Amino acid sequence: MPNPIISDLRTVLLRFPLPRPIVAPFGRLDARHNLIVIAQTDGGAQGLGEIWANFPFWGCTEKVALFEQVVRPLLVGEILDDPARLYALMQDKLRLLALQWGAKGPVQQVIAGVDAALWDAFARTKGVPLRDLLAGQPTAAYYPVYASGLSCDDTAGQIEEARAQGHRRYKVRISFGPDKDPATLAAARGAAGDEPIMADANQTLTPTSLLALKDPIEAARLDWLEEPFPVDDLAAYDDFPYGIDVPLALGENSYGRAELADVTARWNPGVVQPDITKCGGVSEGIVFARDAVGQGRRLCLHNFGGAVGLYVSANVMAAVDGADWLEMDANPNPSFDHALTITPTVRDGLLELPEGPGLGIELNEDALAKWRVGGNT
Repeated sequence: MPNPIISDLRTVLLRFPLPRPIVAPFGRLDARHNLIVIAQTDGGAQGLGEIWANFPFWGCTEKVALFEQVVRPLLVGEILDDPARLYALMQDKLRLLALQWGAKGPVQQVIAGVDAALWDAFARTKGVPLRDLLAGQPTAAYYPVYASGLSCDDTAGQIEEARAQGHRRYKVRISFGPDKDPATLAAARGAAGDEPIMADANQTLTPTSLLALKDPIEAARLDWLEEPFPVDDLAAYDDFPYGIDVPLALGENSYGRAELADVTARWNPGVVQPDITKCGGVSEGIVFARDAVGQGRRLCLHNFGGAVGLYVSANVMAAVDGADWLEMDANPNPSFDHALTITPTVRDGLLELPEGPGLGIELNEDALAKWRVGGNT
């Protein structure tokens, strides 16, 4: 049977208003934007990917333009014989554009989302789940996740809500200042009991403010502290952990294998958490994952977006023996509820993975009609 040909590539931009805004140091979300890639083959296979679209929300406009003006013409008509080959093609053709534009992030995010859609379509043509194709053998139809995005507003109540949704591990934000962060950590540990908790500082701390949190951090018995300082503050990370008993987690804002390798070599984080919807997609994401596990590090992919990106990340992690927990947004997330014909389901800390070929997911056409605000379909 001849290899399939990419007959079309499209994007769909969905906008879902939020019942409860998400507040972070770098912005406020009153709506979630979900930028989905659809890859079509001449044989009828359709693959889905997700381009990271959280902050800033207006960044979706330039990503759609990049996709339409550069990526789509590059790939339509190509043979889908090896998605990793096409990933390398995109990297080669867009490298100088990214440098001249000064837009490493948007370019890598578009490449990552397109790559995931191509892998999904490719696995569907093979008739196997993507995770099985990557692993070279059958894998489990579930994956361990943790509830993420819990804030300082009724932290205990949010953990109880996440537990009711099936979660057994929780990550809170400590980026709201010294008047709130110690109480957030104490409330999280109190509500979680003996279940694992983690904390994400969202790059907001300084060495001085971190030291002021030493006792609350150690009392909380964190599995890790994520991005305590701005990721370009190299000197601050050089002296981590400042005598505090807590593992370091880094990687979500590293772009490419070389950058991630530099981070791990220089600061030796116990937890590595690249975001493959921001950089790497499946082609390089699987390499990130195997490298981290091979180095004896905990691999906990970062993911804070829509349902498609969640399943892409889960399939990559499920294909790697020894990979650890996957991040899953525990805020009200309309993409989880409406974008697909299934809803992500967690039972006893495990995300259920569809059994069908590829990612095993399909778009909800009613959602596309109701919430679509852009793209190039």
